[in-house]
Amino acid sequence: MSKLDITLFRKDTGMFYINVIVLSVYLLFYGSPVLSITPIAPIYNIFSYVIVGVLVLFGLLYIFDKVLIKKRFSTIDMLVVLMSLFTFYLAITSNLVFDQPVLKGMVVAGKTYLPLISIFFLYYLLKNEKITMLQYNYATLIMCWFTLALNILLMYTINPALYKDTELVGFNPSKGGYVFNFPAGFIIYGLAYYFIDYTINKNRFSLLLSFILIAYILFIDKGRILFLTTVGTLALHMLWILPFKVTMLRTLTVTFFAGLMILIVWLIEPDLLTIVYKMFAVFIEAIFGIETGESSADARWVEIASILSHFDKYPGHWFFGVGMLPRDELWLRFGYLYFTDVGIFGILFVFGIVGTILLYLFFLYPLFIILKVKNFKYDLIYNTAIAGVITQLLNSFFNGGFAFAPIAIMNTFMFLEYYKEKDKKIEFLKRRQLEKSRNQDQHDDTADDERNDH
Repeated sequence: MSKLDITLFRKDTGMFYINVIVLSVYLLFYGSPVLSITPIAPIYNIFSYVIVGVLVLFGLLYIFDKVLIKKRFSTIDMLVVLMSLFTFYLAITSNLVFDQPVLKGMVVAGKTYLPLISIFFLYYLLKNEKITMLQYNYATLIMCWFTLALNILLMYTINPALYKDTELVGFNPSKGGYVFNFPAGFIIYGLAYYFIDYTINKNRFSLLLSFILIAYILFIDKGRILFLTTVGTLALHMLWILPFKVTMLRTLTVTFFAGLMILIVWLIEPDLLTIVYKMFAVFIEAIFGIETGESSADARWVEIASILSHFDKYPGHWFFGVGMLPRDELWLRFGYLYFTDVGIFGILFVFGIVGTILLYLFFLYPLFIILKVKNFKYDLIYNTAIAGVITQLLNSFFNGGFAFAPIAIMNTFMFLEYYKEKDKKIEFLKRRQLEKSRNQDQHDDTADDERNDH
C-alpha cells in the first residue's frame, strides 16, 4: 500500500486493542449460536436479544435520519433496504397461496430479513472510523480460533443425542452417526484469509494455518458441501488473481500440504479417511439420483419431488413462489421439508422465479465493485470479502445459503462498500496531486520563460 493509501486507514490508535476485544465479544454473542448449548446459554440468550434489539432500533433511527432528514442514501443503505423488503414480498405471497394473514407472514419472514438493518450500526462505525477494518479483521480471526476450539471441545464432551431435535445436531450414517451442525462462518473467514495470504504473499505459515482449518471442516465438522464450495472458491480466486504459471507453482505446494494432512490423519485415526470417502461417495450417488440407503441423502429427492409435485398442481406458483410458513404448518402441508436441504429448489419454492431472479441480481453489486476498485487488488481483507461472496453464491445452490441467511452476504457487501469508498478517496487524492503537479509544472515553465525574457 502506498503512502497515499495509508493516510486513509487509521491502524494504530489508543483504543486499537480495546476495540478488537469489544468487537470479539460482539461477534461472540451475535454470531455464535453454538453458545446456546454451553453452560452460559442463559446469558447468551439474554445478550443476543438485547444486542438484536439495540441494533434494530439503531437501524430504524438510521433509516429515519437518512430518508426524512438527510434524504441521502448510500449504496449499502439501498441494498439493505431492498433486501429487507423481501419481508413483505414473502408475506404477500404466503397470503395469496395459503391465506396466511399478512401480519403473521411479516413476522415469519421478518425473523430472517428485518435483522438486516442491524448492518447499519456496524457500517456507521466503520464509515466514521470509530472502528477500522483491520480491527474487525483481527476480531474475526480471534473468533475463528475461539469457535474452532469451542466446537471441538463441545463435540467431544457433549452427548449429541441430547440435542437431536435441534438444528445444531443431525444424524447421518455416512458421516459416522450423530454430527454437530455448528455454524462455521468465522472458520471459513479465517480459512479464506490465511489461504489468500499464501496465494498473494506466499506465506507458508498461513498455508499451514489454512490446512488446520480445512482439516477441521473435512474430518471433524464433516461439512462436505462447505468443503467443496470453499475449496472451489479458493481455487477460482487463485486462478483469477495470479498468472497461470504462478498458480501452478502454488498448486504444487498446496498438493504437498494436502498429502501431508491425509498422511497425518491416516497415522492418527485412519477410520476418518474411510468416513470421508463414504460421505463423498454418498454425495455423488445422491447427485445422480442413485438410491443411497442413507435417509438424509434420499430424503432430499423426496423433498424435491414434493416441491415439483406442488408446482405441477399449481404451475402459477412457479412465478412468485409460495412464501414462508412457520415450520409446523409447512410440515403439516408438505410433510418433512427443509428449504435448506434442497438448495436452489427451496429458493424457487419460496420465492418463485421472479423472487429468485431478484435475489441473485444482488450479486451484480460485488461484480461492479471488482470492476471499479483499482487500489486494493492485492489487499488481503478485500480479497477475503470477494472470496466470501463467491462461497455464499456457490453455497446457495446446495443449501439456499444467503436466501435463508441474508445477514452474512450483506455483511460482506458492507466490507466491499467500505473499500469502494476508500478507493474513491484515493482516486480523488491522486487527481488532486496530479493537478498540483501540472500546476507546478506550468508555474515552472512560466518562470523559465520570464527568466529567458530578461
